[in-house]
Amino acid sequence: MRVLLVSPCFPPQDNIASLRACAFARHWSDAGEEVAVLTTAKDEAPAGSLGTDDQYSVAEISYDVPLIFRALRRREHQAGKVIAQNTGSIAVAEGKPGPLRRLRDRTGVFSAVRMPDLTDGWVKPAIAWCRKQPPWDVVISSSGPYTAHLVGLELERLGLARCWVTDFRDLWVNNHLYRGLFPFTLRERVLQRRCLAQTDLVTTVSEELAQTLRSQTRANVEVVYNGFDPEEAESLPQSRIFPDDGNVRLVYTGTLYRDGQNPAPLLEAMRTLRQDNPDLAGRLRLVVVGRGYESWANLARQYEVAELVEAREAVERPEALRMQRDADALVLVDWNDPKAGVLTGKLFEYLSVRAPILVVGGSAESAMARMVGKVGRGFHLGIDVQRIIDALTSLLTAPQLLHTEPNHERIASFTRRSQSLRLLEMIRETAGSLMPA
Repeated sequence: MRVLLVSPCFPPQDNIASLRACAFARHWSDAGEEVAVLTTAKDEAPAGSLGTDDQYSVAEISYDVPLIFRALRRREHQAGKVIAQNTGSIAVAEGKPGPLRRLRDRTGVFSAVRMPDLTDGWVKPAIAWCRKQPPWDVVISSSGPYTAHLVGLELERLGLARCWVTDFRDLWVNNHLYRGLFPFTLRERVLQRRCLAQTDLVTTVSEELAQTLRSQTRANVEVVYNGFDPEEAESLPQSRIFPDDGNVRLVYTGTLYRDGQNPAPLLEAMRTLRQDNPDLAGRLRLVVVGRGYESWANLARQYEVAELVEAREAVERPEALRMQRDADALVLVDWNDPKAGVLTGKLFEYLSVRAPILVVGGSAESAMARMVGKVGRGFHLGIDVQRIIDALTSLLTAPQLLHTEPNHERIASFTRRSQSLRLLEMIRETAGSLMPA
């Protein structure tokens, strides 16, 4: 089949959306399909960025960002400077967020989630490129941002997509975190309704999100999980990333969304443990890297455990994977709303290593808590501070008490290759059913 994968996020960008799209392209090519990727033009690849594969072609389409938004973005980078401290913890200088950040944090606009987005200007030139190509057997649009689906919708209308698959890594109109900005929300509902009416197959990343989409479309809706890549782990340096200093390290990698996640019970448990047993707590370190690290640092100061928290901005992917591999325990901060159905890409990376996973916050019925329990990889501690204290005490004094029996067969089904090939089989079946007899 000739397959076009439409995904504004793609390597060398280093994020979960890029990893998902890149895995699709790589494994479908390996399976014998003729794959082309349509994406946004990328800046010069930074050190540590993701690579691509020569087996598929990549069309990077340039687009214009209005000057006013470029200026606002420059101002955002100047707000909230970080000050390093000799203790290994950090302090965040008080900086007033710029107008774009305040609007983005409140509504999700200009952040690859809600309308308008900086990639809106990419849609027309992307479609213009497509019009110069022969039709594709399959077009799959993967969001966010939602602009991927706007390209897919037009290709379906033009007859350039014999089969159209819409992949929702996150929900658009029903996004669990961002409600959008009026009156753009009216336009979003119309466009999403058109997409879901015209698509031939819908995929998303959890059963909860699938249930939401099933109520809005007649097309088949399937779950294709985010996953992990064993080859990445095999390519990492074997040396331990943390010093052999006798400390026990909890590790959290990735973004923290303060409007949807609450790590406070963990910090409160650390404070109580330090008050009751300072010598024991003195061996504990919480290592946090990623967007939202300022919130961790501020909470650590608020709960008077700053000396136990090492928080910093995002690191290169191999370094984050080594931290996960060498951690004594891994922290997941669940969503406050158990119906959110969020299964982050980080969760599947966590499943693939040895350290026990401690799920803080949320409900035992959440998608994240159920997944960790189902595959035997950790414990849901919720907001119960005493349970968290007990788990930390075990980690420091008798880590064997946190040992679990992982379901290795089930975990292996979550490799990116397995999930990509599952989706390919669905696509082949759907496309085959649309072909004339």
